[in-house]
Amino acid sequence: MPEAVATLTDHEQLIKAVFIDPIRTVIAVDDEYPTLDSLIEREIDNTRGWCGSDDDVLRVQELLEYARSKPNPWLVDVYDGKGVPPAAEQKLAPHLQHSDLLVLDYHLDGHTDHGERAIEILRALAANEHFNLVVVYTKGYQGDFNKVVREIALGLSSIDTELALPIDEERVVLEELDEWEAQEEGVSKKLKDEVTTDTYLEVRTRFPVKPCGLLGMEEGKRIIGYWKDRPDKLKLTSTDKLANWLLNEKQKTLAEQFSSDNLGNVQVGRSDEINWIRTDKLFVTVLPKESCSPSQFESKLLAAVKASNPSPHRLLLTKMRAEIDQRGLTAETAILGNRHIQTVWLNDFLNQTPTDPKAVIVNTINRHWEALGDQLHGSLDDFASQLQQVFAAYEKSAVFSLCGLKETDANSEESLKYYNWYSTTKPIDRSHLTTGHIIQIHSTNTEPEFWICLSPACDMVPGRDRTQRFIGSLPFVAVKLHPVTIDKALKNATKNVFLFLKIENSIETYCFLKDGDLTNNPEWEQMYAQNGGRFEDENKMRLSSVLEDGGELKVTDFEATIVAQLRSEYALNFLHRIGVFLSRPGLGINLKCRQLA
Repeated sequence: MPEAVATLTDHEQLIKAVFIDPIRTVIAVDDEYPTLDSLIEREIDNTRGWCGSDDDVLRVQELLEYARSKPNPWLVDVYDGKGVPPAAEQKLAPHLQHSDLLVLDYHLDGHTDHGERAIEILRALAANEHFNLVVVYTKGYQGDFNKVVREIALGLSSIDTELALPIDEERVVLEELDEWEAQEEGVSKKLKDEVTTDTYLEVRTRFPVKPCGLLGMEEGKRIIGYWKDRPDKLKLTSTDKLANWLLNEKQKTLAEQFSSDNLGNVQVGRSDEINWIRTDKLFVTVLPKESCSPSQFESKLLAAVKASNPSPHRLLLTKMRAEIDQRGLTAETAILGNRHIQTVWLNDFLNQTPTDPKAVIVNTINRHWEALGDQLHGSLDDFASQLQQVFAAYEKSAVFSLCGLKETDANSEESLKYYNWYSTTKPIDRSHLTTGHIIQIHSTNTEPEFWICLSPACDMVPGRDRTQRFIGSLPFVAVKLHPVTIDKALKNATKNVFLFLKIENSIETYCFLKDGDLTNNPEWEQMYAQNGGRFEDENKMRLSSVLEDGGELKVTDFEATIVAQLRSEYALNFLHRIGVFLSRPGLGINLKCRQLA
């Protein structure tokens, strides 16, 4: 946040409520700390067990005293990390993930260890499904704590393949640099020296998908200065590609320190007194053993989290997780206490012959998930209101920027595409064909076609008694979807005839009507779903259609895949539209009707 926001008491209180107050368990891992096991062993045999310094005893004692003095005391355990070979660190990590806060010594084997074992533990924690707060407690490298921060950040990072230029573009950059080097010896090293390890980490933090962001930093401005002062008539690639190449060259020199697994985006921040490292599932701050007592852990951790500028939505989602942990049992009791509702839900769940087992499972989860949310809503409403008041008081563009977002992107084409897709579709939650399913029809002769199922859901239940001309097949109305430009779909999105579908990880736009023209009629067919409309593996099914061939009607079978499902309200809108079209009387009309395809 801007400094005014970062020092706000209300802002600090929100962060404390989300990240600090939920802490209940703390595990300290330090090879110099006395553990309960080692102290008991020394009592039994004075020649064995723990034999550390008084300073280490005092640190553990201070941590225990502080933990027990809190209104909601922390439960503390100590582990010395001895007797565990480096290869076993990943087996140790699952035991540590049950803590809310991990205090980790960086040099677990004294002076012989350069942080490798601590980094292995952090990697294992970053790879699990639990969010972990970590205080790395260290003497540093002769007081150099930034080196520890760099090593941890690099150890949690992985190769960014986006930094590698295409081979032909890299060849051009190298040829141009060779020509420049021939006229100005040492310029390549001068350019590379501008991209330090700290610079590399800062670019990956601030510009994770835009390496040319380097050019907006002080180092980048100097690179641009070199570029402008190049010898006359020397043709060079764009500064964007040059910045890309320089970052990738630096990445090659750091690659040995990276994680072999992708642990998500790694962000780093440092100032004179505060540092932080954040991955998708891990938050780390490095604190000095000599000058920071355990009683300061909470305030230092709070300052580090605040410096990382968590977005309003990150704070809200983290609060939601905390509410489930803290109040989930009370909410669960309230939900299970309504015996009348539970009776009906249980009867549905235990139905021995459900027509759609997948739907039964999904509905059961959705009902209880919604009920859980209703129980927890009250406290979340208050928190969200405070959150809005804090952030709404400051310039919107500054908040967007420090959340890694751009205010102008809120109305960008890409953002609106994804917004409309998310608003109108949902994960496929049926194991049989139903209203609003988007069908991709495969054909060896033409491009894949997309159709939407628009028969009422009550007519799509497999096994329902009905008169069928095709034994075992389910008749349904299918309406063809026509591709349209994203520009037309966005401009007319409120007309409720356009669809935003995610097809093979890309948002594609279609219309219920040909060419997106509201005066056109929908193109529909009566199709038949084999096996009563039930899906095969991976939402695949067989369909049949009656087509004319040489003046005769013939049944054609083809493969199809359900690729999307509309949310109920949108599916009903399209069902209403096709219903109106199919039921129009046309009395007294003497116009040439549009021929349907």
